[in-house]
Amino acid sequence: MSDIRGLDPQGKPRDVAVNNRGGVFTDSKAFHTGRIAISGIGTAAAYASGDAFGGMFTIPVPTEGTIASVVFLDYDDEGLQKDFALFSQTFTATADNSAFAVSDADLENCIGFITVSNFSNFGNNQVGVALPALYYVVPQGILYCQVVTRGVDNIAVGAVPEFFMVIV
Repeated sequence: MSDIRGLDPQGKPRDVAVNNRGGVFTDSKAFHTGRIAISGIGTAAAYASGDAFGGMFTIPVPTEGTIASVVFLDYDDEGLQKDFALFSQTFTATADNSAFAVSDADLENCIGFITVSNFSNFGNNQVGVALPALYYVVPQGILYCQVVTRGVDNIAVGAVPEFFMVIV
């Protein structure tokens, strides 16, 4: 069996920690985006499934990582699926409450999408969670995003949803 050793910051070999099954421990810090309000949502406006839900916004993130979770805070208590379309560069956003559509040129910078469809109802509100494990690289440290609703939202004044991401 080979000797599993790593180099410390001074270049000296050090033993690598393992768990009780022999798996190597790794040390990584999770990054939390903080709560982000989805900007540009028209309150008291009827949305249709497939509409842009608010405008484009940016999310400051580490330059490289894996989105481990997205938590959607639904203050309006609707529990309707949302897709977070993520891009590595700015794109021409779809107008709020219009059918979401991006150009082919913008699609080339799409790093993927995250679907939040698993909700828990807490009586006055709901929380949606997605566990996407979506890897990305954005050298400028910014994700560009627009949310798409997959339901018929009608957001009350003062109930604009927020979300946060955890990245490892």
